[in-house]
Amino acid sequence: MKKKTVFYLLLFTIFKPFCQEKVLELPKVFANKCQSDKESYSIPNQENGDLMLLLEENKKFYSYLLNSKYLQKSTITTKTLPSKYRSILGYSVNNNTYAIFFANSRNTKFGIQTFNFDTKSSTNVFLDFKIKGEKYVESVNYKNKIHLITISKNSSELNIYTFDNKYQPQKKVISLKQVEYQNPSDQYHTINAHYLLTSDSDGFTISVEKIESRNPNVIETTSKLTKLYLLENQLIFSFDYDKKETKLCIIDLDTFLFTYKVFDKPSKTEKGFTGSNSYIYDNKIFQIASSSQKMKFTISDIISNNTIKEYAIKKEDSITFKNSPIIQEGGTSFFSFSNNDRVREMEKTGKYLRKISNSNLGISTYKVNDQYNIILGGTKEIYSGGGNFAPGFGSGFGAIGTVGNLNAISINFNPTFYGYNGYRSNKSTYINCLFDHDFEHLQGDIPKNIYDKVNEFEDTLKKPSAINIFLHNHKIHYGFFDKTDKMYKLYRFED
Repeated sequence: MKKKTVFYLLLFTIFKPFCQEKVLELPKVFANKCQSDKESYSIPNQENGDLMLLLEENKKFYSYLLNSKYLQKSTITTKTLPSKYRSILGYSVNNNTYAIFFANSRNTKFGIQTFNFDTKSSTNVFLDFKIKGEKYVESVNYKNKIHLITISKNSSELNIYTFDNKYQPQKKVISLKQVEYQNPSDQYHTINAHYLLTSDSDGFTISVEKIESRNPNVIETTSKLTKLYLLENQLIFSFDYDKKETKLCIIDLDTFLFTYKVFDKPSKTEKGFTGSNSYIYDNKIFQIASSSQKMKFTISDIISNNTIKEYAIKKEDSITFKNSPIIQEGGTSFFSFSNNDRVREMEKTGKYLRKISNSNLGISTYKVNDQYNIILGGTKEIYSGGGNFAPGFGSGFGAIGTVGNLNAISINFNPTFYGYNGYRSNKSTYINCLFDHDFEHLQGDIPKNIYDKVNEFEDTLKKPSAINIFLHNHKIHYGFFDKTDKMYKLYRFED
């Protein structure tokens, strides 16, 4: 019996099933299987677990409402909004009516396309809503409502517009004045929140990186100095322009109460660091500081502000807490997930420190098998085109995406899709580290995360189209059109 038991265990280990499960097949969803201009989108109902799938072809939407078990409840076919409404700001859900909010390219005109699955009808609503003297920042979806965020120009006043079921906005104004500081090159002027939320170069482009921390995030994403998180009911802006402190502006989306917190970086009490950054995960703040001579990173509790653990190295040290070689990735193959031809390994700590200190420094954390995988490194942008990510949306986290096969970045409406693709447009140097729940270093290989599993699955497909990768009911989903059997297929992945 013991031999048989061992045999069956080995058999299960060798032939254990894939981590993905096919949850839906939709036959004959597109009119032309060979035509390339097809897209798929998704809108999860955050209250009851329903899911709206939206397939687009030839300026038509084919929409499907599914229940939490992926069974079809209703369908609607309709035309898309006029072409001037290109940007998707977010959505709202009221019972079985789903409303998608759009704007023109300048965010001066706004429209809504509604899908009423009870009456199987769709309507267009053009809003008499304008943001005067304000700059659009982001949108988030919380409890099936859209929250549109702007910053008043040349000030630190943050505005949050929440739309009700009649699509009327309620405005809340929150002061971010505590993040202001004196301009080091001009003693008569102050650096305000408007400046911090827009790019240094033109004061027009929004420079906030929206973080979906439920997914793995690479250094290319987390190296930005201003980040936005939606963690349960809390909207958190983190500012890392100050080399000595991370400043957090926390807004409760239920009450709109504001909390301001400051966390000292390793460079606050120790000289010699030239760069720093932070990352928020699991109610903890992870901070890093480095130079060509040394590096230190710390983990602190956000609620108590107490430091939990810190690690430090100098250029002459070996890195005892790393679980991978020092890895340098290139960015030569934008449309391929094969990284073998653009990955280098290095051995010397000094070279690693020089590389990351001459780059945009970043730290990222993700939990796999109840262990913390922490990535420490730096990145340099080598691709600035910005318009080659496939569209798609549906994480429930809001903001600008585009329709009409414009091949524009959909960072904001679907950070899950963007996160899966984002590493291919940059160049980074990093180490992978593994820690237990007390942040004691663990030996062993880094376990595969959910994106690794999606990548392996995608490699088995033959030229999938209308791809959409999104979060729904706390699980990653992968949808695509299979040209071979003319079906749209949806898979759900387990961690």
